Amino acid sequence: MINPLYNSLLTLGLILSSPFFALKIITASHYRRGLSQRLGIRCKGVYEKVVDEKPLWIHAASVGEVLASLPIIEGIRQTKPELSILLSTMTATGNDMAKKRVSGVRAITFFPLDHPWAVRRTISLVNPRAFLMAETEIWPNFLMELGRRGIPVMLFNGRISTRSFRWYKCFRFFFTSPLASISAFSMQSSLDAQRIIEMGANPARVTVSGNIKFDQPPPVITQKEKKALLQTLGIYGDQPILIAGSTHGGEEEFMLKVLKRLSPEYPDLVLILAPRYLERVREVEVLLKREKVLWKRKSQLQASGEREGAAVVLLDTMGELSKLYSLGSLIFVGGSLVKVGGHNILEPLFFKKPVFFGPFMDHFREISDEVIRRGAGFQIREVDEMVFHAKALLEDASLKSKMGKCGFEIIRHNRGATDKTLETIFRFL
Repeated sequence: MINPLYNSLLTLGLILSSPFFALKIITASHYRRGLSQRLGIRCKGVYEKVVDEKPLWIHAASVGEVLASLPIIEGIRQTKPELSILLSTMTATGNDMAKKRVSGVRAITFFPLDHPWAVRRTISLVNPRAFLMAETEIWPNFLMELGRRGIPVMLFNGRISTRSFRWYKCFRFFFTSPLASISAFSMQSSLDAQRIIEMGANPARVTVSGNIKFDQPPPVITQKEKKALLQTLGIYGDQPILIAGSTHGGEEEFMLKVLKRLSPEYPDLVLILAPRYLERVREVEVLLKREKVLWKRKSQLQASGEREGAAVVLLDTMGELSKLYSLGSLIFVGGSLVKVGGHNILEPLFFKKPVFFGPFMDHFREISDEVIRRGAGFQIREVDEMVFHAKALLEDASLKSKMGKCGFEIIRHNRGATDKTLETIFRFL
């Protein structure tokens, strides 16, 4: 009864939302990307690459999951080079990142819509030997169809946020059967393990391996690359740089207030705004015009090489944020002042940079708690708080260095999850 109820609600939702999505598909090209793959239609250049190969199918929903999967994919390739690997993503940005950063996989595709006909067609086209999914992607139809076909499923780097856990518990009856289709759960922490068991996972199948994100290969940038990157931003002197990365609506406005408060004492301070989604660039442009600040798009600066006094650089290019963090004097990671759940704050720590973030860090609760406890960053709620701590860092290089070292030590101390996870994966395979 559960599956028919789920499918009825899913079908009803698709019917009601179809006019909205039809409009988006017509007006926005990124909504059209991967549409045939999402619908389980055979795509030239994708599924035929793995025909008759019985690939290992790895799913990484978005950018964060793709990056976390890098050491796992590399570990599998080194140990079992004969395995063919198919990588799927849910988002267009995740797909772009996979194509840019992932090597050695046979094909990269979009994950199918969790509707029976799309799921069955896609699984038949791929015919995987096993399915590995990063973090928490519980799609009932997909998982149950894999179970019916006897295809093994494993969840790795598993995480259940507080917000998701409340939601899953309310609809626990929807997820009991799909969870029974999963043969192994490799979770980030004991709390995540406890939560997945409370949701219905078999305790005998659950292990704790740690967070693979600590094992991600750190971004490498040479002094020559730094100089070139600064030039593309129109920065030629030793100016302080405030970077606001992966921001959402409301956070850009917050950072502009911080900039205006700091500018009288630091008139050459440059703010780099990097919206989480590039489709929000025009929305941020409207805000910048309304706030009457001098600004330039990054793409414009690459062409001209001059900021012409602009205090704000709007990042409208893909895949550069990680390396930009190496240039920052002050770094804020978004999705944390609004109820999104936060984004990865480890990237600044790789460069030994103190990090600022807001109170909504549910997706990275353990990491953010350790950053605060070890004095590697600041959790802020108000503009006054950030301005106070920003001034302290700008005026005290030794404080900034000490906090940066503490952050890097957090990463060093927590490494090792990849080896534990790979051990579980090879046992599972």
